[in-house]
Amino acid sequence: MPNKSIFPENPSHIPIEVSQQATEWYVRLQADDVSEQEFSEFQTWFKQDPRHQDAWRCLEQFGLSIANIKHPLLHQAIVAVEQKEKKLQLYSLKSIIWLLVFGTSIFGLYQAEQQQLWQQWQADYKTKVGEQKQINLPDGSQITLNTDTAINVNYNDSKRQIELIKGEIQIDVRHDIHHRPFLVQSRDGITQDVGTRFNIRQNHHSTVLAVTEGEVQITTHTSKEKANILANQQVSFDRQSIQNIELLHSKYRSWTNGTLNVYKMPLTEFLNEFERYHHGKLRYGSSIAGLEVSGVFPIQDSEKVLNSLEQQLPIKVESEFYYWKKISLSKNKE
Repeated sequence: MPNKSIFPENPSHIPIEVSQQATEWYVRLQADDVSEQEFSEFQTWFKQDPRHQDAWRCLEQFGLSIANIKHPLLHQAIVAVEQKEKKLQLYSLKSIIWLLVFGTSIFGLYQAEQQQLWQQWQADYKTKVGEQKQINLPDGSQITLNTDTAINVNYNDSKRQIELIKGEIQIDVRHDIHHRPFLVQSRDGITQDVGTRFNIRQNHHSTVLAVTEGEVQITTHTSKEKANILANQQVSFDRQSIQNIELLHSKYRSWTNGTLNVYKMPLTEFLNEFERYHHGKLRYGSSIAGLEVSGVFPIQDSEKVLNSLEQQLPIKVESEFYYWKKISLSKNKE
């Protein structure tokens, strides 16, 4: 049974069968068992008709970015056509406005993603991938935004509240002469501190709180479970539950200095962490799973970090397409 199309009636020049084909291709290409033959068939379909390309762009405009599909052949096929036409405008203002007009009523399945995109665009403060920014708050407190982060700031007579829309922040909270609580609202819960310094990161499925100084209380949104986290502790939580408290990891301290400080960290874990600062994708397989990395790495210089890894470990780094990199074992170093 074919997948039901998720496209609106507009643009009218895209036939319904084309929109259905594009939807089916998108669903299929996210599977783990996609073959090279299927990628080749997609490339043929994509190139054979401008309406196919328009249909795919509609998917992109509705938050279904090709970045979600991790195979480089797909990315290259799409961008090759886009470059010829010079119309590649991902996340442009026009795309956002078009999304707002059509998205909420028609694309219910993707409503949460669309809402977050709009919230990020309207946020009081935000950073791009690889960017960091420090904000001074009215009470003297300071917030440092990490890569790809968005927040809102709400100070009034009764409270000081930060809304973490996306990403990671470190907060140095000052004592308030009006005794207003300092709250951080994330997707998974609310944290309240008592004059402290802490880090909070919103991941895909959970939030991590890391306390450097003082004490912070968590309250989850759904279950209302509570926990107090002390200095040099960290914990992961979601809407329903709070996980076991652990010792503070150095990565939650070092990023504010512009570095990633690691010691015997699995290389796959390091690459997953470092990719947050990298413009593009880092592709790697299970062959490097047993390798570990140690060192101090500048997070704003991707090429320097990747070159350093090549020198330190038996790996090779290959450029597949612009910022797409493939990391694998080097046979010459084995």
